[in-house]
Amino acid sequence: MKKIILLFVSFIPVLIFAQAVKKGNVEITAGTGFGIYGASDNESNNDTSQSNSTAVAALLDVSLKYSITNKLCLGFILERNGFAHDSSNKAHSVNVGLNAQYLFVNKEKNVIYFDFLGGYSNFKYIDNGSKNWVTSNGLTIQPGIGFKHYFGKTLGFYLQSNYAFYSYKKIVADNGEILKTSKSEDYNLRLSGLNVKIGLMFKF
Repeated sequence: MKKIILLFVSFIPVLIFAQAVKKGNVEITAGTGFGIYGASDNESNNDTSQSNSTAVAALLDVSLKYSITNKLCLGFILERNGFAHDSSNKAHSVNVGLNAQYLFVNKEKNVIYFDFLGGYSNFKYIDNGSKNWVTSNGLTIQPGIGFKHYFGKTLGFYLQSNYAFYSYKKIVADNGEILKTSKSEDYNLRLSGLNVKIGLMFKF
């Protein structure tokens, strides 16, 4: 009986302090999902009779993160948005940014975390007027929250939702012409809304 008690006592620190993510861990993730965004521009803002539109995007992303402490992970993420379209309109964006995660719950197999992504975005779409591809470089900011579950020491999955904001200040056609509004201002575009992603993780 004494040996059983001693064995149980020796395991108490492990049960209390066991953590899924530890300082020095490297994690690779790959995921997919979707986003629903409201789109607005400075042309429609000048015309209150014209309502903003809604964009739906299919998401793909990969990331690499390093745990600098048991609570904080930093890394890089590459994300692609493929926006839903019809025969007259196509659009997609590629985003590269810095990713930070604060793990406010970090147990043996489960993690709940705050997520933040900020970085560069390249947006391309077909202009309905000219039917030509146009492109713009901008920024994206995405705060969010997520959940991770590890099946063992290395493999797991995550579920995450972010509020995403994209801003594009100058949009350029293939011939180098900068798109203008009816008031001869540089046309700009903003997207904002929620996305949801699910994916796999490999930690070592």
